[in-house]
Amino acid sequence: MTFVFWVWRPGVSVLLLLCVCDGAEGVIRRHCDCYEEDLYVQKDIGGFIQCSLKPGLGPYAECTEITDLRSGLEEVFPDVRSLCILHSSSSLPADAFSHIPLLEHLYLDGSHLAKVTSGAFTGLPKLRFLHILVSSSWGGVNVTLEPGVFQGLSSLEELTLAGMSLALAPPALLDPLVRVRSLRVDRAGARDLGELFCLLSPGMEKLETLELPGSMVSSIQNGGCSGSNPWPTVLLSRIRILDLSGNPVRRVEPKSLSVFQNLSSLSLSMVDVWVGQLWGSGMGRVNKLYLSSYTLRQFTPSLSDLCTLVVKHGVESLDLHLALITAFTAEVMKRCGPGLRQLSVTSEDLSGMDLGFWTGTGQIQGLMMVLTKLTNASFCSAGGGRVWNLTSLILHENHLTEITTDQFSCMPLLERLDLSENHISSLAHRALQGMPLLRVLDLTHNKISMLGEDDFEGLPALEVLLLEGNKISGGIAHGVFRRQHRLQDLSLGEIDIIYQLYLNMLFLGFPTKLQHLLIDTGPGTYLTVGHVPAPEFPMVLELRGKMIQSSDCENNMFPMVRELKVGEGTKFDCNNIFLAPYFLNLESFEFSANPEKFTTPYTTINQLRKLKRLKLTNLNFSNHTDPSVTFRNLTELRSLVLINCRLNFLTRSMFTDLVSLRVLRLYSESPLILLEGVFIPLLSLSTLVFDQVDFRCDCSNGWLLDWADNSRKTQVVLLQRQQCIWHYQRLNFLSTMERLCQTEDDFLSYVSTTATVCSLLCLALGYRFLHWPCVVLFFRLRGWVERRVGRRWWRRKRRMGGQWEELIEGEEGEEKEEEEVRYDAFVSFSSGDEAWVLGEMAPMLEEGEPRLRLCLHHRDFEVGKGIVDNIAENIYCSRRTVCVLTRRYLRSDWCGLEMRVATHRLLSEHSHRLILIFLEHISPFELSAFHRLAKLARTRTYLDWPQDEDERVTFWERLRRNIAERDADELVRERVRSDIAERDADQLHDPPETS
Repeated sequence: MTFVFWVWRPGVSVLLLLCVCDGAEGVIRRHCDCYEEDLYVQKDIGGFIQCSLKPGLGPYAECTEITDLRSGLEEVFPDVRSLCILHSSSSLPADAFSHIPLLEHLYLDGSHLAKVTSGAFTGLPKLRFLHILVSSSWGGVNVTLEPGVFQGLSSLEELTLAGMSLALAPPALLDPLVRVRSLRVDRAGARDLGELFCLLSPGMEKLETLELPGSMVSSIQNGGCSGSNPWPTVLLSRIRILDLSGNPVRRVEPKSLSVFQNLSSLSLSMVDVWVGQLWGSGMGRVNKLYLSSYTLRQFTPSLSDLCTLVVKHGVESLDLHLALITAFTAEVMKRCGPGLRQLSVTSEDLSGMDLGFWTGTGQIQGLMMVLTKLTNASFCSAGGGRVWNLTSLILHENHLTEITTDQFSCMPLLERLDLSENHISSLAHRALQGMPLLRVLDLTHNKISMLGEDDFEGLPALEVLLLEGNKISGGIAHGVFRRQHRLQDLSLGEIDIIYQLYLNMLFLGFPTKLQHLLIDTGPGTYLTVGHVPAPEFPMVLELRGKMIQSSDCENNMFPMVRELKVGEGTKFDCNNIFLAPYFLNLESFEFSANPEKFTTPYTTINQLRKLKRLKLTNLNFSNHTDPSVTFRNLTELRSLVLINCRLNFLTRSMFTDLVSLRVLRLYSESPLILLEGVFIPLLSLSTLVFDQVDFRCDCSNGWLLDWADNSRKTQVVLLQRQQCIWHYQRLNFLSTMERLCQTEDDFLSYVSTTATVCSLLCLALGYRFLHWPCVVLFFRLRGWVERRVGRRWWRRKRRMGGQWEELIEGEEGEEKEEEEVRYDAFVSFSSGDEAWVLGEMAPMLEEGEPRLRLCLHHRDFEVGKGIVDNIAENIYCSRRTVCVLTRRYLRSDWCGLEMRVATHRLLSEHSHRLILIFLEHISPFELSAFHRLAKLARTRTYLDWPQDEDERVTFWERLRRNIAERDADELVRERVRSDIAERDADQLHDPPETS
């Protein structure tokens, strides 16, 4: 908890800040988690929110379950540059993110958002990417956007508004966004493009990408903006990428898109629209055109019309999604001209397609046919011997069953061939011949059962070969990859019923440029590397299989492996010795096993001294391995993830050598006991993640909360979600611990903290409102005491003796006071008005008749005495107080004190008179801040300094009369004193009587 008190007095401002941490606050993350970039990219932490964080913009932070943004975001570190928030707040308050000034990427997802306050994003001068998601529905939610919402976002480059209606948005909403390059308004519910186009500001000169998908625009027409204003044509003419997909467009009005003359990309969703409406829309050149059906079977264009569209608008890339196209023939394709370079078709049925259609244009370099139910890919045989200069062919998710001989031989320039997720069971002899430049071949998730010796012989330039997801049970021929000397990425699997796999025999050597190798052995195999040359680059090796054993543990490949992933195995050994230590230079190791069947001890993990990342899943430490030995010597380890490792205890000895560990992530389906002080050796630990840990509802775990509270460098993530067992019930761990384990010391600490806070609050308020009244009261009491016991009072009593005692007793206080009166008036003025007081006022009052005695501070204050003492004493020694009021007087602290002392005397002694002189005009509004002075000005007569010379004579007469005249009480006291003096004189002159 943080308490802030603001204490003010004239000329001084004091900020009193008191921070009190109670319970399990500290750095136990309740809502937000912060991560360094180098740790986040490994996916060992974070990822709880589905938002795409951009690389190079760390540190990152993720916030979930936030109901109040202002308080919930206090956990975010000020140096965070990327922030993702999942919240249920109804509004974005002003300055909600101002404490994160370095923020560059902000993602907000909240389905309850109803209002965005003006200034919500102030204090974010470096923000470049802003995404606000409100609803996943298609209609758009009404969200109140106040004017000035985006004020201060001068560096913003990319803005996404999803799921919110902008129908009631203020007209100047986007004016501050002068550097925005990309604007996406998704599912806004708009029915007219004008609603969205007219929100654009003329100052958005850098805007190039405008995406308006998922609204309800059914007709494209240029109806202008409200108030007969036209579209912002100058701004729209600069747009390069326009996305209107996901809108049920049924009609495109003539000339409606004439403002767009140089688009690089246009996306549209159509509902029974004749394509001819597009070339009548007036739009100019379009490099890439994406046309899709709004729903299934609602877009049936003819290929002839599409070719006309391609020619008229210079389309180089045509993407047709869910389109039903007929007459897909070479004769019709001739109408597309030589300009079409890329063609992508996603359709339910292309059964009538002529596979030789490409001969009609011959210039297509990239072809993608996905989900077209294609059963035959004999493009070359249908081409009649013509050469096709195709560089990329993607036939993903079709119904291909085989690759026939020389099926792609007419494509000598092909660099990428994707045949994934088909039903290919075999590769015919020389099926992949004629592609000498092919670099990427994807055959994943087919039904290939055997790899023959000549299957890849004609692919000398191959760099990426993906065979994952094929159940290879018929064998792999020796030398199958002998021609692939440039291979960098190879995935094999699932290799079934092959009991011994010789890597050197597959290559008849080894590709020295290989950087990634994946082998899925299914039931398992003996892996033999053999005598191979050492790879030139560090490798990533993935081994999947129930039993992976090696017979040659020491080879040239293992030392070059930097990242090793082993999954779902019951064996991973070399001659019954755990295989991992033979990877001498390993930096990242992921190992998953069957805890019931894996029996090989793996304590030798501690020999991997260069290891920086270790992830262990489904191991059984309790039976086969001493965990305190497993992690020894791993002094460079930075990230440790333990998932279901059957650990009953975590002890300090386990982590003694992990001095560089920064991330520890724990997941356990069985109860896990953390012994006190277990994390103390982890000197570099910055993030502790509890994915799932069942604690005991026992106060012996209270040390964990204390440690997290006191260890300011370590953030504890997801502890608020953990549960503990209490009387056969699962309860929230944090709340249960706080309820069960609050000690007497905790209660006393809470009481003392509360008392301290209240005392400081009272002190601050008292200082603010009672400071000067207390000062005045102090000096009044001191003066009263001095008068009661002063020497002058005692001398007077001795001189009078007992005579006239009864008469004097009633007037004694007044007489003492009268004897102490030394001045007719105390003049209170500002030093800035000293010239007027000395040049005008003092001569007029002290030299005329009657002659008045004035108290002027520069002349009559006693040297060496405090200023406050001088003020109080001289005001009480004067019959009147004259205040010379100007604006300088109101700003003076000392003049304010003199006014307070005079008004206190006025209230306590009705005989004292306070005279106000306004040397300049001061309005009632200016006086309202000084309530005592304003009240006096309303209830008492005051004098105004006249500007006319003739009126000043009357002014001085009135002032002199008010100072010199006596009140009725003063006259009575003078008569009493006169009578006393006469009686004293008579007693002195009368002779004594003789006896």
